[in-house]
Amino acid sequence: MKKNNLKVSILFIVSLLILYSVGLNTEVNNSVAKTSLGSPSNQVSLDDLIAHTPMTIDDDSDFETYSLPGDGSVGDPYRIENYNITTNGDYCLNFGGYTTKHFIIKNCFLKTDTNYAIFMGKYQNMADGTVDIYSNVIISTGNSGLKINGAIDSSIKENYIVSFDAGIDLEDSNFTYVQDNVIVSPYGIRTLNSPGVVIDKNICNETTDVGIRVENSNGTIITHNNCSNNANAGIVIDNSQDLIISNNYLINNFFGMLVTGSGGSFITNNSFDTSSSYGLTMSSSVGLNKIFHNEFKDNNLVGTTIQALDNTGDQWYDEVLEEGNWWSDWSGSSSSSYTLDGSAGSEDLYPLGFVPEISEYSRGYFSYIMIGIFLSVPLLVFIKKRK
Repeated sequence: MKKNNLKVSILFIVSLLILYSVGLNTEVNNSVAKTSLGSPSNQVSLDDLIAHTPMTIDDDSDFETYSLPGDGSVGDPYRIENYNITTNGDYCLNFGGYTTKHFIIKNCFLKTDTNYAIFMGKYQNMADGTVDIYSNVIISTGNSGLKINGAIDSSIKENYIVSFDAGIDLEDSNFTYVQDNVIVSPYGIRTLNSPGVVIDKNICNETTDVGIRVENSNGTIITHNNCSNNANAGIVIDNSQDLIISNNYLINNFFGMLVTGSGGSFITNNSFDTSSSYGLTMSSSVGLNKIFHNEFKDNNLVGTTIQALDNTGDQWYDEVLEEGNWWSDWSGSSSSSYTLDGSAGSEDLYPLGFVPEISEYSRGYFSYIMIGIFLSVPLLVFIKKRK
């Protein structure tokens, strides 16, 4: 009886979270942000998962203690796969950082009410290139969903993450690849001291703070993400140099993007749409950022109506193409520039007469469908048994 009650509780909580997140995502009001539906393949149901107690893996020998398949090589990594780990304790999966073997975490349901669902590098950094985390449901009602302290060249893809802090929290995790994750949390993705991270095609909507935050992380690439309907900002960049930020949808946030203490970056082909304040704020940066081929639509309508602010003197156009950004409130005169707010007195010398192309941000509602199928079979079984 207790087992059935636990299963029903888990299904109920996650189902509500999915419906909540889907509803929020439909508020994105830019038609080009819509994407086609995908078809999930080989997704297991909750009934097919193996119930397991939390795992603590500090040394290579611990992989064998849990009788995990694989040998820890690149071609045959240890596999933490198809497990249901639900706990009231601190962690579902806890890695001390003394391992050297390759491993993958895939198709698992991981839920904790206390701390991190997955914590990596508790005592020291993980071995380079040994970590892959794919296609999991990760829930933490006490802290971040996935916390990594030091995991160079790792991969985090196609996870559905719900947490009470950050969905994905990276520190000293250089060259990590973060792609196609759906996150519901106060912070979506947060990086600290992690240069060379790639953040691509994630959905970080409706956070109570920031969709993506990058701090002290030079060379970060942020592309094709949907960071919309966030209470604070879609994206925040702090003290990070030489970034590429392109083809992101930043819609209905308070601030579209905030950049401070940063320079040498390219900000291109992003959609800054209906921010309560400025679509893009360049504040206390070192300048030398190039900003062009972006769409600025109806931002800062409760302020000066100027849609962006620059206090440091960045370049708001491409000098070779002689093309800048599209502004919904630009007069359209071929001889007029667009003057921005801010102490630098910056201007877009070549406002665009056309809306630049912004690539679609994600594989659409694939993750929602995947999770729905993940849960539907056991729910139907339960209803049938009740009858």
